[in-house]
Amino acid sequence: MIRIIAGKYRGRKLKVPQGISIRPSSNKLREGLFNMLSGLADIKSMIFLDLFAGTGALGLEALSRGAKKVIFIEASQKNMAVLKQNIESISPEKSSFELAKDNSAQWLSRFKDPGYPCVVFLDPPFYGNEYELILNKLHVLKSIRQGSLIVVESNQAREILFPKALQLLKHRRYGSVNLDILRRK
Repeated sequence: MIRIIAGKYRGRKLKVPQGISIRPSSNKLREGLFNMLSGLADIKSMIFLDLFAGTGALGLEALSRGAKKVIFIEASQKNMAVLKQNIESISPEKSSFELAKDNSAQWLSRFKDPGYPCVVFLDPPFYGNEYELILNKLHVLKSIRQGSLIVVESNQAREILFPKALQLLKHRRYGSVNLDILRRK
């Protein structure tokens, strides 16, 4: 069972679908991530893009901590059903989130510039091929403005080559998971 760590919805439990198709970010990792983000950005003025949203744990944590808006992008119908239940369980304001049932790479290609930097959570299946594809999109898309933060969660055994236009700000390991925070130059 996972729960929201801090903020308005602190302590709320989130559903996790059965099986191995989803791997929600641990409570410890999310706590560490938001501690690091709070020193790098004003969370309350940011839009968060939760690519490969799964249970929505990262995006819901951002909403709980006062994010301006979270956009959840999830391709799996099964995961989308759980994500909707988790959102309904905390009853956030309708204007504070959007849901998109879509492939993250395709959705990003259509993402309109919100007018300011955002935070992008990139947490695809560990053994998929999405990391480089998405990172290469993020560093060229005009809608992902200079100063935007990109959070990459990956298996420690995976080597990811970050585009030169993305500056590595923080790197932490939580068990077998690497967490990297980058800024678009």
